Amino acid sequence: MHTLGKKRRSWRNALLFVVFTGPALLFVLFATNIPFLMNLYYSVFDWNGISASMKWVGLDNFVRLFTSDRLFGRAALFTGRFSLFYVAGVNLLALAIAVSLSKPRRINSLGRAFYYSPYIISLTALSLIWKFIFGPGFESLSNLTGWSLFGWSWVGTPNLAFYVVVIMTIWQNVGFYMVIYVTGLLAIPQSTLEASMIDGASRWQTFRHITFPLLMPAISICLLTSMTFALKLFDVIMVFTKGGPANSTVTVAYNIYKEAFVNHRYGLATAKSLVFFVVVLMVTLIQTRVTKSREVES
Repeated sequence: MHTLGKKRRSWRNALLFVVFTGPALLFVLFATNIPFLMNLYYSVFDWNGISASMKWVGLDNFVRLFTSDRLFGRAALFTGRFSLFYVAGVNLLALAIAVSLSKPRRINSLGRAFYYSPYIISLTALSLIWKFIFGPGFESLSNLTGWSLFGWSWVGTPNLAFYVVVIMTIWQNVGFYMVIYVTGLLAIPQSTLEASMIDGASRWQTFRHITFPLLMPAISICLLTSMTFALKLFDVIMVFTKGGPANSTVTVAYNIYKEAFVNHRYGLATAKSLVFFVVVLMVTLIQTRVTKSREVES
């Protein structure tokens, strides 16, 4: 009887597991796993994404990607450059703001809300707002003040367009990372900080040797999320610059989109997406390994 009751409980637990996790597993299967396998299949064909006929080309799409597709190379360089500027800029700025607003005061709560508010607005809407600012907005300011700064072609010049995208994305997302850093700072025991001050440590020494190591879990999260955001940047480019001027702001994600749905080279686009997937996976694993090792040391 005892064995029979044990079997019934195990079957009941298995049934509950299937009932509660089955829908989620099916969703992951149909939304990610099956499309990924289909990408593997389409990457070895020359296909426009619409026609019923597909031409087998083997690894030609991958060879073309690394030998003759200059636009993809430019997109990769832009994405890498943007990632460096964005990740460094947004994390340093968010950490500085978090440190200045970490004290539990009412004015600091208002400051956090102020910095976080742009994050709740969609990037598409913000892109349209900034497009107006750097267009008619700066033109009006130039006529009003006479300053040459407002007369520059910010979106029409390749180098300036790059910095516009960096500034806009940092401004929109800095509040999100600030909240994570503030949470990490508030979790640090105040007694530890006070003990270091009593022992004669300066504020910088306290931050470097105590606050920063104890903040590594928050830093790991912020670095990971900011890196993945930068590598997959698409909507800002789609709405704000459309890859211009002269394809100077084309990201890898936007290049894959245009290849598939504008140029109708679906096979080549899937090959690019697979290569991009491998690169993002490697960068993510390396970054996670480095930051996790620092967490263990701290």
